Amino acid sequence: MNKTMLCIELLQLLSAKDIMNKNELADALEINPRNVKEYIKTLQDCGYDIESVRGIYGGYKLHKDSIIPALKLTQKEVDLLKQSCSYLENKADFLEYTSYLKAVSKILSCNVDSYSFDIKIIDRYPLAMPREELLKRYQIFMEGILTCRKCKIYYLSTKNKSKMHTLHPYKIFVFNGAWMLLAWNETVNDFGYFKLNRVEKIELLKDKFTILKTYNSSDYIDNYGMKHNGEYYDVKLELKDLYTVISERIYGKNQKITRVDEHTTILECSMQNQEIIKTFVLGFGKKAKVLEPQWLKDRIHTEVKELLEQIE
Repeated sequence: MNKTMLCIELLQLLSAKDIMNKNELADALEINPRNVKEYIKTLQDCGYDIESVRGIYGGYKLHKDSIIPALKLTQKEVDLLKQSCSYLENKADFLEYTSYLKAVSKILSCNVDSYSFDIKIIDRYPLAMPREELLKRYQIFMEGILTCRKCKIYYLSTKNKSKMHTLHPYKIFVFNGAWMLLAWNETVNDFGYFKLNRVEKIELLKDKFTILKTYNSSDYIDNYGMKHNGEYYDVKLELKDLYTVISERIYGKNQKITRVDEHTTILECSMQNQEIIKTFVLGFGKKAKVLEPQWLKDRIHTEVKELLEQIE
């Protein structure tokens, strides 16, 4: 790809995100990071207002009033947009599907004569709540986030007890297929995580809150889950005839998969929440053997014993 095309793509990337650093741009454009500064300088010389932001979260920022040249989509890009619509259609955790479909349709109508979505995605364990109801809660919390307004909720605990909380909503995210809210909870004077489908009632209050200067979302959420949702445990399992299955996903931090022989695989990783870990292991049945830690061995032994007593 020539320099002109790369510069246009760089502009489009910056227009789609608030800020991108040198390495992110280089990866997206598949170029050497050293060339990014050269292309930025070329665009600035052409009159584009691109700001260089310093700091650990810095990078390059494009003034949003800039006019971006339009490029015709490639056939691969058209296919990817079609696939994304088909993929998201039956994903209960994607609440804005209708709006997304309209947006993609507008993009495609400018690039191709016709299109169809023919990929079917089946969600094996869909959330037992209508998307419309989840969307209502999502929209209320999003309004609270954008306007810094408090929310009063009645929240259902795992013990099926409803309790009132006053929250300062900070961020909405998806974890394991469920929509979650990260919020400061006035009840305990600390941050907490709340599943949107467990919110029984919600009211957006007129009272405002001030975002904490020390707040950083990366302190609470990372690629492996919710950092403040309990400590991490080092888990080591011996699995029989499951190498292909176990290699398909990442189950925790520092994951290591060792194939001992044709039938035996060792899985090592750090996982959160003892109950979830126990359920995860039991899901493999007799094909999984716990090597470490000892508490997990004991929990599995107790669980199997109680199951047998119920059957007898």
